[in-house]
Amino acid sequence: MSKDTVNFHRTQMKKEMVLTKLRKQGCRITRQRRMLLDVILEEECASCKEIYYKASSHDPTIGTATVYRMINLLEDIGAISRKNMYRISYGTKLENEINYHEIIECITCALDAKDPYTAGHSQRVSDMALKVCELIGLKEEDKEKIHIAAHLHDIGKIGVPDAVLNKEGKLTEEEFESMKRHPAIGADILGKSHKLSELSDIVLMHHERFDGKGYPTGKAGAEIPIGARIIAICDSIDAITSNRCYRKAHDFAYCYEEIEKNLGKMYDPVVGRYVLDNWDEIISVVRRETEKRAFPA
Repeated sequence: MSKDTVNFHRTQMKKEMVLTKLRKQGCRITRQRRMLLDVILEEECASCKEIYYKASSHDPTIGTATVYRMINLLEDIGAISRKNMYRISYGTKLENEINYHEIIECITCALDAKDPYTAGHSQRVSDMALKVCELIGLKEEDKEKIHIAAHLHDIGKIGVPDAVLNKEGKLTEEEFESMKRHPAIGADILGKSHKLSELSDIVLMHHERFDGKGYPTGKAGAEIPIGARIIAICDSIDAITSNRCYRKAHDFAYCYEEIEKNLGKMYDPVVGRYVLDNWDEIISVVRRETEKRAFPA
């Protein structure tokens, strides 16, 4: 028997074990749930969102709620281990542990549903911010904080009216003031959690400028947390190179020039230089996600 045949039978056996456990829990085994199980078994998926992207290429009608419900069901029966990154396990249910990135994915998914034009934006900014942290050589603890804060940087947009968030065309002065409240709203949301409150200042100041002309506090230079200064650049890169409801995406060459000419003004000149000197490595995150959407597997 060939190795491929053995692997196929092993995968099918694992699948049947999981389906049996789900049935014992009283779960209906729908076509979409079978397809999601196949994706998790066969694909290298590192997050709930990646599972959704891959599954939606098989079935465009599938929704994020169906994906998250399936993930929760698999966790409930102990089929998924957070320690082995969404791979189906034979083991029993693991000890209950908090995985903040998964909680955050659920939260940002709610924002994606509210603002479809920025779907995936938080994930890309988070990935770029982590790459910048690695290049600068920050401590592991600081990298983790900034990575999570970047994932949550726009969570305050949940408090912005849909009419403002999704408006096509230029915002009025009043509408812009409403939009400018989202960093403070986000910081307030995080402040409700003891664990996440230490990230609130980073989220609060991600729209501050190095020259002090940003919002909402008007702080400048080193008064702005390093995490907020990193996120500010990554946020701009993704915003400039993404289609928005009010304009088409710009190319990466234009984006590079915009970052370069605003060093010391909008952006920390040291962090910005690290980004520009490692440009291809930083924007590979954005390119990869753009290609996924344009050419689904």
